Amino acid sequence: MCYWVGTKKVREIIKKRKESGLWDNIDQAFYDNFIARTDKEFIEQYIAIGKGKPTLTTLHKENGQLSFENMQWTLPYSYTDKTGKEVTRELQNSTCERVFYQHKNQIYSKRCLVPIDGYIEYHHFGKETYPHYIYPRDENEYFLAAGIYDYGIDKKTGEEKGMFSIITTTPNPFVGRIHNNPEAPNGPRMLLLLPRERAIEYLDETKDQKGIKSFFQPYDQEKMKAHTVLRFQRKENAQFFNTPKVLEPCQYPEFSPTLL
Repeated sequence: MCYWVGTKKVREIIKKRKESGLWDNIDQAFYDNFIARTDKEFIEQYIAIGKGKPTLTTLHKENGQLSFENMQWTLPYSYTDKTGKEVTRELQNSTCERVFYQHKNQIYSKRCLVPIDGYIEYHHFGKETYPHYIYPRDENEYFLAAGIYDYGIDKKTGEEKGMFSIITTTPNPFVGRIHNNPEAPNGPRMLLLLPRERAIEYLDETKDQKGIKSFFQPYDQEKMKAHTVLRFQRKENAQFFNTPKVLEPCQYPEFSPTLL
């Protein structure tokens, strides 16, 4: 669930926002980091697969200022099992119901936003699954996914690196109809997408638990669209991976997506 996100269109959408007079402090931070200077790269991918632990660009506060940083999409979570053995899991996503004890050291002081143009969710119908690209209805918008982050040592390079996990929440009715996997351990879910007007507030380090939980709400379904896309994970479609084709509408004759 929610393990495939796109970032390729974010730069283009921000340019549209400037032309349309919609410029805000998040867009300004993007300009300051990736246009006004050349030492940083905004990571652009048509589809980034979470389980591959890709690097994506995140936004957080540093010394009170908005700052973009490229981080690895995975955040370790360690616990002791029933036998007394310490176990470490790498989480791409963290549920809002568990984040306060799985990542208690990060949720209060290390929260971040992940700008994405959309994400992929699968719908189960008969014996098949149908990937849906979910994206903003307004072409001048991009999603801001809520996350948490931390720093750790890269085992391969020995260097310190940033790592993050995206928070998920219960879905709105629209996404709930799409994400209907009967075997999903946490039931239907969706990425925790924040309304633009509250996004920067989410990064406020002075928030207590009640204040942070106030963000754990499904995104407004009226601001979302979706369409079926190519089954990009199958071998026969490997040549199309990370190309524009993976986000184009793809019709399946046997499946009538009336749920949309």
